[in-house]
Amino acid sequence: MAGNDENSPDGDTLAGLLRGEAEAIDRWFRRDHPRIFRLSFGLLGDFQEAEDLASEAMVRILDRLDSRDPSRSFRAWSNTLVINLGRDRLRRLKARPKPAAMNESALTDTLPADPGGLEQEELRGLIERALSRLSTREREVFVLRELEAVPTGEVAETLKITESSVRSLLTLARRRLRDLLDRRLADPGSRS
Repeated sequence: MAGNDENSPDGDTLAGLLRGEAEAIDRWFRRDHPRIFRLSFGLLGDFQEAEDLASEAMVRILDRLDSRDPSRSFRAWSNTLVINLGRDRLRRLKARPKPAAMNESALTDTLPADPGGLEQEELRGLIERALSRLSTREREVFVLRELEAVPTGEVAETLKITESSVRSLLTLARRRLRDLLDRRLADPGSRS
């Protein structure tokens, strides 16, 4: 992929970033932070952790901008950095002692009998929990491809895997999410 794609900062902004100009940094931050936050949230599924990760990632991207390989697209390079930071954060979070985890029946018992009556917050929580049950690689592919609409080739470049692996992981992630969500949204009398 070309280093100068539509998701790269424009030439003036990039030059300003490399010189540390406040206006260029502000322009870049306002443009890229929402994307970095969405990616962080998709990977971690926790609002506060995602805010922390996004902030850390923005600083890291800025710090490493001068060493970026210009033959890689800016978005693939920055997504790789965010994903690697997210993996590190997930490892740290998993190593922390947690309160007793909610078992699956406790989760489904909290849902209303009418899935159409789910409030937005409840539905978001349900989707977050379903995403958390995917493997790390399935979640990464799903978030990049489905939630961020990153092209398959760029997802492959970001994760350093083949395009066929991206397609396979995406199919698995979709199937697992569909199964997890179907079970939880089904009528309580038909749960298995």
